[in-house]
Amino acid sequence: MPAPADGFIGLAADQNDTVEALRRYAEFWKIPNKPVNKIPSTDVDTIFCSGRPEQAFDGKKVVISPSGAEDAARIAQDYGLTVTTGIRMISLPVSPEAQVSIQTQTYDFQGSQIESVIASKGHAVLSRIRGRDTYLLSIDLVGAYNQLMSGLDDEPHPRFRFVTKLRGSYNLIPKFVRNRAFRDAAGLEKLREETIAPMECLRLIFLASIVKASGGGVPFVGFWRRGKDYALAVTHDVETREGLENGCMRLYDVEQKLHVRSTWNVPSNRYPLSNEILSKLAVAGELGAHDTRHDGRLVLADFEAKVKRVGECRTTLEQLSGKEVRGFRSPLLQHSHEIVEALGKAGYTHDSSIPSWEILSPTSLGPHGIGTVFPFIASGIVEVPVSLPQDHQLLRVVGLQASESTELLHKFSHWISSLGGACVLLVHPDYDFGLPENQDEYRRLLEVFTQDPKCGIMTLAEIARWWSYRDRVSWNLENGRMQVNMADGQLGPVADEIQVRLATDYDDKTGLRTEPLS
Repeated sequence: MPAPADGFIGLAADQNDTVEALRRYAEFWKIPNKPVNKIPSTDVDTIFCSGRPEQAFDGKKVVISPSGAEDAARIAQDYGLTVTTGIRMISLPVSPEAQVSIQTQTYDFQGSQIESVIASKGHAVLSRIRGRDTYLLSIDLVGAYNQLMSGLDDEPHPRFRFVTKLRGSYNLIPKFVRNRAFRDAAGLEKLREETIAPMECLRLIFLASIVKASGGGVPFVGFWRRGKDYALAVTHDVETREGLENGCMRLYDVEQKLHVRSTWNVPSNRYPLSNEILSKLAVAGELGAHDTRHDGRLVLADFEAKVKRVGECRTTLEQLSGKEVRGFRSPLLQHSHEIVEALGKAGYTHDSSIPSWEILSPTSLGPHGIGTVFPFIASGIVEVPVSLPQDHQLLRVVGLQASESTELLHKFSHWISSLGGACVLLVHPDYDFGLPENQDEYRRLLEVFTQDPKCGIMTLAEIARWWSYRDRVSWNLENGRMQVNMADGQLGPVADEIQVRLATDYDDKTGLRTEPLS
């Protein structure tokens, strides 16, 4: 097995925001990293560059990701190559059982001076300059990253803006009219791995290219607690009084028998709330805020109005339940940078309002999503994407039966689990799974997870706390060896659950090879 690299991975770019994007790639894996200037320090052996480096990193192993077509042309000229551009589907294995994909712009370098190191369907993703420790990627990782992260904003469609200006709210429109307006049976064909989690393909390419270039093992931090390979959060958005008083109790009964603790997101001012039911749900799992009136107008409010609304919602739910509320989910899964910033100002620690990918957004009236099945930090709070298709999309937009929805959710959860991601399940007590005749179906949905010892079942708050802790893990060089530092110097049970692994190699047929380090 290759020995762990005795140094940091250098991150190089000519703009601070570009270095920050590279840092986010490195921090996702929690590999030892630091920005480098024109003369890298001796504790850096391998450098990842976004864009053509303006200086020669003599004696270093270098991976270069082009930053656009003009930059790719300059890189080709430097090494006596030619380059062509195009849109390709890149698919690579994470393991023998799972692959990740992205359709993206590629820059295909060609010439006798290069050899393919990692390929997808005959297309070179990573190439090496013969006789040098210089590697060229065919993808602009920073540009592709920024494009996906633009999914944090879901711009309201003019028709949506018009409806929200009507007196009352969209809820006054009969449900059968709303369901028909949002029907898209063909949308199921678009629900694929390259739409749900293209970010995972980019992240794999980042790590795999460093592993191949370094020639040694690259240490990284596991995603979940020791002994767990992936996570599940069961969440409920309680839209109606009927859902709270009847549907919730049916789902609650199933979860109690399976020992599942879930997150119940409740609007504070839409219908009369029962202190008894809220307290019961908060004790069994946790309460999350779901705006005040659930009228679809949150995304259109100005910043201070957003802060006021989400703050009032949290305060009301805390007073009624007697429990702390620190998580939020927007009605209609509305999301934007401004909403996230408002949540932070109002005292929330986490949000779960952004789908990994959704067939049809009620706000923008088109498909939308953030493209990852892992939590991430945004504006100082933890964002936990809704990674599995929510029941509304499957039951109302596509028109599936509850049993068909269960099968599809099992299929996608198996794929997410094979990536080590977070399966975030959104089930409305007001819909089919909350009906008496579907309790057995809901039990079948959950049993796949409860019977899997590798699944860490957590509430959204527990996932957010863990991810925040993992985010603060760092590395330092001691006596010529890399050492991991626990978050805030903390020791004890939580620190003992951190898993440190070593990425030893990458093969474009079988995936990433790793070994435990701790």
